[in-house]
Amino acid sequence: MKFKAAQNSVRGSKRFEPHERDMVCDWLRRAKWLVWHGKGRQAVARIKGIDEELLSRPGHEDSTLWWNLRRLYYYIDNNDSTLVNYGARYRKGLPSSSIAESAVNLLVSHRMAKKQQMRWANEGAHQLVQVRVAALNGELTPKRLAALSRVPCGNAPQIRQLA
Repeated sequence: MKFKAAQNSVRGSKRFEPHERDMVCDWLRRAKWLVWHGKGRQAVARIKGIDEELLSRPGHEDSTLWWNLRRLYYYIDNNDSTLVNYGARYRKGLPSSSIAESAVNLLVSHRMAKKQQMRWANEGAHQLVQVRVAALNGELTPKRLAALSRVPCGNAPQIRQLA
């Protein structure tokens, strides 16, 4: 979605000529390809290169594109270790993880809603997701489950003894 926001800010900008818009959108498309293929560091370098190229234009620092590019490369840089190489997954014949990801997002966002009567704590939701991922990967064993149950929860209520 962050790539889409950056592309929309290029298309909506009146500071670019049509051929320049196409060129910047192509640069963003290539950076997105790098992210989808697990090459986060190269994608960050490419996005920073786009930003540096555009800094020579007057008013770029005040533009929506500048903010979107910043958000994009900070996001990719912070999440580089968790990027999935979808190209390699496809070549190996592995199924897409989008169905599982969307199901987890739907379930967790519904249960984490503020007005939910039985709202989950952050730690509980995290442990549930770990168990679900281990089950989907075929890695759920009694030993793994025991290790997850020993993880302390920071928001668990403390039991006090009455004096």
